[in-house]
Amino acid sequence: MKHYFLFLLFAYFCSFGQTSYFPHLSYGKSSQQILDLYVPNGNLKDVPVVILLHGGSWSMGGLEYTNKHAKDIANKGFVVANVDYRYINDTISAKDLLEDINFAVAYVSKNSVKYGYAQKGYHIVGISAGAHLALLYGYTNKNMKSIVALCAPSRLDSAETLELRKNNGHLDIIEKLAGSKINPNGNNPAVTKISPFSNISNIPTLLIHGNADNIVDVSQSKNLYNELKRKGVDAKLIIREGKGHDVGMNTPETEIQNIKDITEWVLLHNKLD
Repeated sequence: MKHYFLFLLFAYFCSFGQTSYFPHLSYGKSSQQILDLYVPNGNLKDVPVVILLHGGSWSMGGLEYTNKHAKDIANKGFVVANVDYRYINDTISAKDLLEDINFAVAYVSKNSVKYGYAQKGYHIVGISAGAHLALLYGYTNKNMKSIVALCAPSRLDSAETLELRKNNGHLDIIEKLAGSKINPNGNNPAVTKISPFSNISNIPTLLIHGNADNIVDVSQSKNLYNELKRKGVDAKLIIREGKGHDVGMNTPETEIQNIKDITEWVLLHNKLD
């Protein structure tokens, strides 16, 4: 069975030629509510559609962070929407970022007729802050076929996470993300509410994390994986030995392996409803 699946992967990856690129498409009124769309040439009827979210601590970065990864996934024959979203501030919180993702997904779906790919049943992939959003969006909206999260902050209300943010002077980022001040006594329901660990639903989830990550400890993905398995969710955890917060995405050899693992997971879960 495994050999047959590998044969199908090889046949799939070899069945597409060039990819068309449509940059900076606006899905909302904000200048940050834009996405780059990659559409492979060919019959797109059963082609996976990937929503890709960049990192940047919810407060920096843009499409340039994930531009190469979007191209690499698209070159495997996938439709990819590389999505930008607004930065958090005193009035924009996680709720608004999830709304951005929802608008972006709706935009991609609306344009499916134009390009010929599926109207629904997409997959979501995120890195760092984008991984947090991918998990939270996937679990709360339940309209994704699978999730891939690289170096994901998954339990923002844990004492370790809050202490780390406090020590590096960025506790305010979690407060803005949650839209609430942190209670030093440890009861923070607003932060729990935006933690993927507390919102798990039955969406197949691939977690990739470096065990030398000094920004988001690997225990975040290990604990989430254990909880996913406990709840019977189809899940896989890949630990990148010696890799830091970039999970090796900035190292050619490891980036190739990560892209391979991402695309194989997506293909495996791209069954028709």
